Amino acid sequence: MLLSRRHLHHHKFTPSSPPAAFPSPLLRRLRPLRPPTLASANAPPRSPLPLPFPFPRRQWRWRRSTGGAGDAVLEPQPVEADANATGGGKKSFWAAVSLIIGTAVGPGMLGLPSATIRSGQAPSAAAILLSWAYVVSSIVLVAELSFSAMERDGVDEVSFTGLASSTLGPDLGAVVAVVYAALSFSLIVACVAGIGSLVAQLFPRVNPVLANALFPCFAGVLIAFFPFKAVDGANRALCGLMLVSITALVVTGVSVGRSSLLRSLGYACWTPGAILPAVPVAVLTLGFHVITPFMCKIVGDSVYDARRAILIGGAVPLAMVLSWNAVILGLASAGGNAGIGDPIKLLLSVNPAALPAVRGFAFAALATSLIGYAVSFPKQLADTFELIVQRFSPKQGSMQHSDSSSGYGRNWVILTWMVLIIPIFIASFFSAAFSRALDFAGVYANCFLFGILPPVMAWIHRSQKRKRSPDSCEDILPGGNAALLILFSIAVVLAIWH
Repeated sequence: MLLSRRHLHHHKFTPSSPPAAFPSPLLRRLRPLRPPTLASANAPPRSPLPLPFPFPRRQWRWRRSTGGAGDAVLEPQPVEADANATGGGKKSFWAAVSLIIGTAVGPGMLGLPSATIRSGQAPSAAAILLSWAYVVSSIVLVAELSFSAMERDGVDEVSFTGLASSTLGPDLGAVVAVVYAALSFSLIVACVAGIGSLVAQLFPRVNPVLANALFPCFAGVLIAFFPFKAVDGANRALCGLMLVSITALVVTGVSVGRSSLLRSLGYACWTPGAILPAVPVAVLTLGFHVITPFMCKIVGDSVYDARRAILIGGAVPLAMVLSWNAVILGLASAGGNAGIGDPIKLLLSVNPAALPAVRGFAFAALATSLIGYAVSFPKQLADTFELIVQRFSPKQGSMQHSDSSSGYGRNWVILTWMVLIIPIFIASFFSAAFSRALDFAGVYANCFLFGILPPVMAWIHRSQKRKRSPDSCEDILPGGNAALLILFSIAVVLAIWH
């Protein structure tokens, strides 16, 4: 990557000015990597940034050079050029963790006990734990691919479409782009419809379009016109509301059904027919693949930071899901129910005072998920449009790719509002939008996009990496090809069973 004229104008070096006087903190850290002084006194003055650039000691650093003249200089300008639109160049580990917590706990959690009632407490808990391990392993692979692509291409953010295109080729990448865009859009529709129904319950006389538009418009203004710090603050506040609400619900359920909760521990059905129905719902509930590329952008400079954020942020939804499932199954056994039609109604039937906590939890879960999808989907949509243009017009596609960062920054507000306004009208005029969107998301997310593709793409990426550099660093997910084969086999089984 070459320095721009403006950058050279501000950082012009002469033979009398030592290369240690870099005003940029990114370049100041690279001083120990200078070559030794030449022995000849008549030798020409050395370049302040020698080429080729040596390898760093620690691999997987964000946007470090990998050798060669094209990557010798680190250029932070793309981060600063559109800081308001893309979240700014400032990294925040805990912002990434809160984004994971908010996005992972979605509408699927409310219906999970309906799928676990047949198996009982212990088998359903085991199924949820195994589903969480499977989901987290798959997401770690996506983070590995994201950081590798950011380092290779010298960009600040990638999308799942870009990862699929670079590893699987443009033809399969185009298919993945269309399916992935449909998946993200269906999740946004589900969140908008769910929030709109909650607003309509609180204010029955409000117009349905207005009820569905209140929070999406608030989120659109926040994301498009305010820095990411404001978005992170709103997301953390909603995460706090969600944690307080689920804690109140669990305490209420334990207090009113303590004896039944203990009795429900004695029932267990370990047959596959009773356990397997809970796996797809648990995978959808605990998954946050959609926001993983954006999370990698803000989490830090290393893929190891991303892995730590995935484990910490994913552990909180796991604890919430396990406690919620245990309480609802205990209350269901107390009432002698063979099934759970609506866990919310079941909880309200034993204690109507829990209604504020129920509404607070449902609103916070849907709102945080909507924020997570809204900040990550515009980049995905831009890459999808660019890929389609490249397939139909190679010359035009290459020109647009060269100016993709600036074009994406200019169209940020338009894309953000487009992905929020269209779901408002869909949720307002189609009453079954919530359930149908979740069904679509569950099938494609579990079976194809986030099940089969990540291990396949990781295997291709690692094979290419080891051909280029046999002594490359260890993989971020332990287990090597055996772990990839296990994840791929699980995804195929889930796809066939679906």
